[in-house]
Amino acid sequence: MSKLLKSIFYGSMQITGLFELMRRLNSKKALVLTYHGVLETGSENYVNRNCVSKEMFEKQMHWLKKKYRPVHLCELVQMIKGEKMLLENVVAVTFDDGFHNNFKVAFPVLQKYGIPATIFVTTDFIGTKGAKLWTERIDSIIYSATIRRLRLPIDDAEGTFDISTPENKIKSSDRIRKLLKSKSRSERERHIMMLEKQIDGVRNFLDEMDERYAFLQWDEISQMAGSGLIEIGSHTCSHSILSTLSHDDVKAELLNAKIALEAQLNRPCTLFSYPNGTEKDFSRRDKNILQETGYAAAFSQIDGLNRVGDDVFALKRVNIVRSPNFPFFLSKITGVWGKIKRILN
Repeated sequence: MSKLLKSIFYGSMQITGLFELMRRLNSKKALVLTYHGVLETGSENYVNRNCVSKEMFEKQMHWLKKKYRPVHLCELVQMIKGEKMLLENVVAVTFDDGFHNNFKVAFPVLQKYGIPATIFVTTDFIGTKGAKLWTERIDSIIYSATIRRLRLPIDDAEGTFDISTPENKIKSSDRIRKLLKSKSRSERERHIMMLEKQIDGVRNFLDEMDERYAFLQWDEISQMAGSGLIEIGSHTCSHSILSTLSHDDVKAELLNAKIALEAQLNRPCTLFSYPNGTEKDFSRRDKNILQETGYAAAFSQIDGLNRVGDDVFALKRVNIVRSPNFPFFLSKITGVWGKIKRILN
């Protein structure tokens, strides 16, 4: 759907009052939003698809403050467990990965509106310089490359990926990330290094990459946690997808991240979000290990709202992507977009 048609489509829904109707119909369900980054100057490109603009983020937070009841995530978990009464139109804001722009750009906006949030950090990357999550490395490699094709043999097949146009770069990045999600950490690293070698010396270095990819520092995390507005949760140590790991490796990822956060912040870490977070990315085994290591709840990236009594180790969230179309945001948080997607599928 073109940007113009999308704008007309979702704008028409807002005019009819559909979003307001759906918000009221879903008022007894708990909404959790997933953000990744908020950028001051980032352009409207594929690499920034999971990073909203500061202007749009502020507009979204203003709307949440006006129409919903923002609460701390730990309080929302208590409501799902039945330990507290579920408030109407309750919402919790979360961020995955732990990017510096969460502190620099998003945190002041959250303070302005008094909206609590939880940042799920990938502990191995905190305080690093120039490091990227493996998914982000692939995006960065392909987006900055100036050659026309990449070769990447996966599963004994010779793969050629066309990156000659912006559209083909998007398709190739999606395909490569999908292929590598099922691989072990060492296999994935080997394939990514093969990609990096092919573009050495033939890439564009973009100023906005730092704003997009830089990770938080420990003192920034401590400052936010100390504000009383921000909770810090675990997103593993290395951002590995749990379903690709052995039992011992899952336990190490969960426990070591928890230990690091509790040592740095001097407070319990009980909240977790699954890397990638689809239904295929975690299992009963992983839920059991989370419980064994002292976590109280875990959040997926399965789209939807939450009810009292739902499995607190597979809670749903709504992923907020970059879009200049505010009615599209309303379609996502009210559940309209999810219904349309399910019908089309």
